[in-house]
Amino acid sequence: MLLLLLLFALSDEPRGAAHQPERSGGIVLRHVTDEGELYEGEEDQTTDQSVEEPSSDEVPEKVLAALPAADAQSELTDALPDVPPIGPGSRPGGGVGDALEATGGAAQPRSARGGRARVRFYDLEGEGSRFVYVLDRSESMSGRPLASAKRQLIASLQPLESTHQFQIIFFNHRLQIFDLTGGQHRVAFATDENKANAAKFVDSITADGGTETASALSAAVAMRPDVIFLLTDAEDALSAAQLDAIVRKNNGRASINVVEFGFGPASGNSQHLVSLARQNGGRYVYVDTAGLADRR
Repeated sequence: MLLLLLLFALSDEPRGAAHQPERSGGIVLRHVTDEGELYEGEEDQTTDQSVEEPSSDEVPEKVLAALPAADAQSELTDALPDVPPIGPGSRPGGGVGDALEATGGAAQPRSARGGRARVRFYDLEGEGSRFVYVLDRSESMSGRPLASAKRQLIASLQPLESTHQFQIIFFNHRLQIFDLTGGQHRVAFATDENKANAAKFVDSITADGGTETASALSAAVAMRPDVIFLLTDAEDALSAAQLDAIVRKNNGRASINVVEFGFGPASGNSQHLVSLARQNGGRYVYVDTAGLADRR
């Protein structure tokens, strides 16, 4: 049936009225067909463009059909490689950043307990990642004192792993530094090869000359270690000014542990060495060289 309707401007639909496509007033033809009502007329270009969209919670059946089954998803997940976490604390011993510190062109882990070593030198103990040994080789150290110092030094290096670093300075009136870098005197990683080379270097050292302790300590502090072990027979006393200079240069970074050699009971005349250890967070110990033959 074809009806001719004259429509005026549409008013708001009453509550509950069915939705009709929005049109302005005018002549409109309505056709009733098997497919529903169709409109045509002067304003037939205005049609309801609204399209019902699926709910955001609904997933199209085609997408669901394309997804792998649960068992297949599990196999895909299992096949993915393990990726270590990133950031501080992401591995035993720290964060690299916090974790890696550039030193002389080499990177060294600066980590928590897991990345540090605990070593002994005579009755002293030090903990850290980088160690410097400063040993007196003046004429007064010849014989059993120097031989004992060498044995203790080599034994102290053994617990170090390849991630730790070390350096060795022998001194009299000049310095003799273990060197693998063509005169640059950088600290060495404690690989088996480097420790073997260090043992050869230590074995080659002989005792002679006088003693100049301050320059040896200054060189050790400049290497920025965590621990310094100083061994001397204290023939060269450090002045108050020299002690102050070492404290300022060290700035609390390294603990400086001191072994004093002497023949017989301690005389108490080496307060400069006691002060050196105390002012730099270390310990002092006296060793009677008369008993070194029995020490291992």
